[in-house]
Parts: sequence; structure tokens; C-alpha cells
Amino acid sequence: MTVFVGLDLAWTQGRPSGVCVLEGDASGVTVARLDTATLAPGEFAALVAGYGPDLVAAIDAPLVVEPGRRAEAELGRVFGRFHAGAYSANRPFLERMGGMAGTDLAAALIDRGFSLDPGTLTPGAAGRFAMEVFPHPAHIVFFGLDHIIRYKKGAIARRRQGVDEYRRRLRTYLEARTPGVLGSAALDLLMPASLDGAGGRELKAVEDTLDALTCALVAHHCWKEGTAGFEMFGCAECGHIVVPRPLPSRPATCAPARSSP
Repeated sequence: MTVFVGLDLAWTQGRPSGVCVLEGDASGVTVARLDTATLAPGEFAALVAGYGPDLVAAIDAPLVVEPGRRAEAELGRVFGRFHAGAYSANRPFLERMGGMAGTDLAAALIDRGFSLDPGTLTPGAAGRFAMEVFPHPAHIVFFGLDHIIRYKKGAIARRRQGVDEYRRRLRTYLEARTPGVLGSAALDLLMPASLDGAGGRELKAVEDTLDALTCALVAHHCWKEGTAGFEMFGCAECGHIVVPRPLPSRPATCAPARSSP
């Protein structure tokens, strides 16, 4: 059995992060954990590593940020027209905002034997792997969208609609691709729950958990398919973002667009 961990990591310490743990193999997965946690990077590394020797972690946060990082620029050329681009991650920007949790987590994972080079991930590989992912472009691919689901910003009523759409599309995807996930107690609590009256804090918790589930599904997809099943924007040395394939067709010209981290 292999474990697939999805982390919607808060870029700054002291804020909740979404956590999803899936267990299984190429035939399907089940949910072992789906919630939020507030931990320091080293504590998250210990938590992830504690799930065993064969593990793929997909993390929504900048993990490797070295001079020459081009992951966001490359991603924007493909996904900008879907408004699924990402903020450019560089050390001065992250340091100013106190957003080094991802790089600290990456260092702690390397110390625990994780490879941060997605290019080494073969179908069904044994060992420990970690990769940087971004939910918005994964949604474009998984759900066949022509624009992102808008659930991060705006009025509360609009965010509720976005989160509801996110849940519906995830359920449809799971029913088609990974039906074994459905029926788990954690997922059943998340998916059908009414958001009527939910405020900003409640919606943020649901968003974080849904994003963690998306990250874990990306981890399972990439492990199952190997490098043929994903595109790595950027590089392992300077920083990367992994997106599942098939990618959308590239237009002749496409200016990057930016969305919130």
C-alpha cells in the first residue's frame, strides 16, 4: 500500500493548513484523514513521514525557491487564459510576507529521505517523493473547465457558490475515477454538508480541506501514471509546479494571469 498526502500549506506559520491522506494502489484509494491542522513545518514533515516508507506528498506551497525559478512564468503561458496562473515565488517576496513555510518544509522532508525531483517518479514507484502542486490548473485538467472555479475571493455569498461548485465537481470526478473514495466518513461529512449561513472562517476551512483533497488526488495520479501523466513547469533545481496531463491545447499567444496563492 502506498500513501498519498495532500497539503494545502499555509504559507505563514500559525495558520491552519488543509490535510488529506489517501491510502491505496493503482486500482483506487480510500480516505484515511481529511481535516485541517496548525503545525510548524518540522511538525508537518514528521507527520507526513510518519505515514510510512512508500509515500507521495503533493503540497500547495513554494517548496524550492532558487534564483532562476521559472515555474510560474511557464505555467502562466499555458494556464493564464484560464486565470489559473500563480503568483511568482521568489525569496525576497516570501521573506517579506513571512511565507517561508514551504521551503522550510521541503528542507525537513529532504532530511527524512524524500526526493523533491518529480522527474524520478515512475509508475507505482516505491520510496518517498514530494512535489509542489497548484489546485487551480489541476481543476482545469481534472474537471475539463474553461476557467477556474472562483471560491477564494469576493462576497461571502459568491464564495459559498464557488465552494458548492467545487464540491459538486469533485464528487463527479471521484465517482468516475476513484469511486472507492466515496463513502468514507470524512468525505461524507465534507461533501453533502450545507453551507447555508457559513461565514468566512467556516468557508476557509472547507476550502483548505477541498484543496488538500485535490492535492492528494494529484499525488495519486502522478504516482499511478509516472512522468507521462504530468507536466513539470520549471525544474527540480530552481523550483517546480506539477500539473496532471492531459494539458489543454496551447494558444498561439497567452499572457500569464495571476490568482491568489
